[in-house]
Amino acid sequence: MTCKRWFEAVFPAIDAPPRDSGIGRVFAGFLLFTGAVFAGMTSASAADSVSLRLNWQMKGEFAPFIVGVEKGFFRDQGLDVKVQEGSSGTQALQAVAGGQDDFAYVPSVQLIEAVNHGMPLKAIATVGKVDSMGMVSLSDVSLKTPKDIEGRTVEITATATFSQIWSAFVRKNNIDESKVTVVRVAPGARFNLLLTKKVDVLADIFMTNEYPVLQKQVGQQPLNTLVVGDWGFRLIGYTLAAPQKTIDDKPDLVKRFNAAAAKAFKFTIEHPEEAAQIASAAYPKVLFADTTLGQVKELVDFLGRGEPKRLFAGSDEGWRSTIEILTPPVAGAAPGRSVSDYYTNAFVPADE
Repeated sequence: MTCKRWFEAVFPAIDAPPRDSGIGRVFAGFLLFTGAVFAGMTSASAADSVSLRLNWQMKGEFAPFIVGVEKGFFRDQGLDVKVQEGSSGTQALQAVAGGQDDFAYVPSVQLIEAVNHGMPLKAIATVGKVDSMGMVSLSDVSLKTPKDIEGRTVEITATATFSQIWSAFVRKNNIDESKVTVVRVAPGARFNLLLTKKVDVLADIFMTNEYPVLQKQVGQQPLNTLVVGDWGFRLIGYTLAAPQKTIDDKPDLVKRFNAAAAKAFKFTIEHPEEAAQIASAAYPKVLFADTTLGQVKELVDFLGRGEPKRLFAGSDEGWRSTIEILTPPVAGAAPGRSVSDYYTNAFVPADE
């Protein structure tokens, strides 16, 4: 409804005075004012609905997205963002490729595999320059270098990413595989195996997620850790992925989403305690204060690793290295592809 029709509907008996009269000028000003009010109301109510699919259930390392929602960073960009839990990176990407969700937050491993299998997807933000995959042992089991696992019983979940690069990791670090006893169990049984000393090392722990949870269970006893990325396998970690169609047809939407997400990540880096509190308050049944803070602090640490330092920016070198590590056997052959098929920096917000 135009402001003139609105005025006539509310005040049907009032005739508009001549424009050249004083009253006419007041009347015209009133119409402009009400028009501006209605335009503002329309703009405020026209936020774009956006669905972000996570690769797993809610955990502390997802805190920046909760911060973005709770502090209104997405709303300030004209976005109504729903953060949806997931069950795997692959399923999250399938949902985005199929149009059920708009964006996915997944590790580079699953994104590279999806692109190699023909899914029209691309990373619009390289969030983690270094994946947080690592190993952990109790304090009485040395874990300073990869060769320390020789003579040890090591748990490697069959479906874990580390299982897929295990053979290459052994070769790269001159590990005598015949001296390592590998145990494969369901993910839910791993912690108990370590705590009861039935295995010496858990070899597919994610430092930004599982490590703080395990440390809480151990209590004051310090855990020994080893980050896989420090020993020849520096994979890119989490990425934000979008369909190529959205990138082509709605670049402004992608730009606004990235701008808000980057602001939320920056806030988390600068205020980890507050970010953890915001996340715990939003999901009190699953995000407990102490472990959530531990996860957020580990996230902040890993966000500071690798190159380039610019938030959300990727590099050809980093992506090429990750692709080369993963191609056999994780992602399958991908002849003729370039790194630009996997990621773009076109929507990375400028440094503030």
